[in-house]
Amino acid sequence: MFLKKLVSYMLLPLPVAVALLVGGLALLWFTTKQRTGKVLVTTALGVLLLASTSICAGWIRGLRAEFKPLQSLTDAPGTKWIVVLGSGYSDVPQVPPTFRVDATGLERLVEAIRLYRTRPGAKLVLSGGTAWGNVSQAQVLAQAAEVLGVPRSDMVLEAASDDTQDEAVLVHAIVRDEPFVLVTSVLHMRRSMRLFQKQGMKPVPAPAGYWPNRYAVLPSSGQLATTDAAEHEYIGMLWSLLRGTI
Repeated sequence: MFLKKLVSYMLLPLPVAVALLVGGLALLWFTTKQRTGKVLVTTALGVLLLASTSICAGWIRGLRAEFKPLQSLTDAPGTKWIVVLGSGYSDVPQVPPTFRVDATGLERLVEAIRLYRTRPGAKLVLSGGTAWGNVSQAQVLAQAAEVLGVPRSDMVLEAASDDTQDEAVLVHAIVRDEPFVLVTSVLHMRRSMRLFQKQGMKPVPAPAGYWPNRYAVLPSSGQLATTDAAEHEYIGMLWSLLRGTI
């Protein structure tokens, strides 16, 4: 698992650019291979410019365009389960639970709670295992949901998964063959849907973090982060295809 995450990280634009830059500067400062060093440094700059502007926006639009937000659970008749996939979190009990869920996870949770309030009797399935410490992502999400007004009796926790593939398998044991609403980030939705459908499940997509296409002519850290997320998803889909899980 660690090796998979490390390889996936090293293929993202920023680590690639840093590796090229370090290699190029080392050649420029400590060897006579000046031409090769200049090529590596220039390539590093090119990678950063491509990834931090809208030049790579086609990748991102492709992941967004397939799914639209749900207005309410009336758009998903017959569903009572709202499955929220985990993201990052911290195990710091001294701060409020909503501070312990990362921005992506909080975005997903808020969207799930919005939908939960549109249908009496709906249940939240909060997913995510333990990355460190003694508290799982699902437990932190549950604590945050409780602070935001959801009673604990309306939550079911899946607290053993390590990745989205695990979540699909373990959530299946909870919702069985019933249709359910799947809440995750819009860029993560295509891969998630396919992983859950591979288990014979019936997810209804409810993307969080959905925003109109934006075009950034000048480089920005936000655009770089979005490109990172999109590339991570394409790498994840390729890995899942090779494993036969989608």
